[in-house]
Amino acid sequence: MTRWSVLLGDPRGAEPAVLAKWFAARKGIPLFDAQRLARHSWGFLAENLSEAEAHGAAAEARAAGLPAGIVSEDRVPPLHDPVPVQGLTRAGASLVWRAGSPPTDSAPVPAAALRLLTFASLRRDTLVTKTVVEKASGGRRLAGLGVMLTTGIPVGMGGSKEVRRTETSTEWIVFLDVFTAEGRRRVSPDHFDFSDLGGEKRAGGPENIRALARVLHEAAPQALLGRGTRVLLEGKPLNSAGYDDLDDVDKECRWLLALAN
Repeated sequence: MTRWSVLLGDPRGAEPAVLAKWFAARKGIPLFDAQRLARHSWGFLAENLSEAEAHGAAAEARAAGLPAGIVSEDRVPPLHDPVPVQGLTRAGASLVWRAGSPPTDSAPVPAAALRLLTFASLRRDTLVTKTVVEKASGGRRLAGLGVMLTTGIPVGMGGSKEVRRTETSTEWIVFLDVFTAEGRRRVSPDHFDFSDLGGEKRAGGPENIRALARVLHEAAPQALLGRGTRVLLEGKPLNSAGYDDLDDVDKECRWLLALAN
């Protein structure tokens, strides 16, 4: 049996307060819980509904001021693994990507074929437990000697010992994904040749990827923009996009690609 989703119809999203109020009313939950649900909805107002249920939910959403439509879940495209690309050359109204090892040029891709540009800057914290050898300080050795001389009781003189420590390792994942009907190409600033930017090329990766996003947006104005891409192009703080992890990015991509269809 075909199942249906209710999608937000505006690719720029909705006012968080309006969205949270909608989820609170629909789910019958406190507004605080609805705010978290709304934060991670990424364009999906309801999922896994019958067609009649979906039409009803979409009508309720529109009555609440949220532009909404329904789509069968088999029309919400799955996401393919991204293909890392190492460079780009503009050839008239087409783009030629370099990918692979060694890098080779793709067939020209019409800029008109671009459907979605998604930028993300994600922080990933990993707990790492290490065993280290800790040597005693001079003060600790003197304290041990003082106790022994005063009491006559032999104590440890502060030799080395193994200690397990847990530390946080932080990694930043930064990328620009470029979607066409044929797949998903990923630009990672540390592994991309920005020479095609010419005079727009900058010294730093973030500025280069912003310049590249601007070039692609101008070449393909029909392509939808993820929230992170809009934040990037508008020069806002990158952490204001609202992505907590890759799942958030992928869910937004599925929503926007469904709208692009």
